[in-house]
Amino acid sequence: MDAYEILVLVLGIALGVSIIIWIICGMLIVQILRKVKQASETAQHAVDNVESFTAQLKTAGKVSAAGTIINQVMKTFKGRK
Repeated sequence: MDAYEILVLVLGIALGVSIIIWIICGMLIVQILRKVKQASETAQHAVDNVESFTAQLKTAGKVSAAGTIINQVMKTFKGRK
């Protein structure tokens, strides 16, 4: 074996190891991306729940404000009698 054959052998082994490492890294990245997608879906669901809760609070606030106004008007008319 001369130096060129040894060099080709070493480079071939290095390439094989490199390909195996990149395949493993790619699989890990895919798993991480799946978990990030699940987390973002969960966060989106939480945001939707908060938005609906806030909308309910706004509606309750409007009803409460209208009730307060009606109550004040009734107190005013009752006070005049």
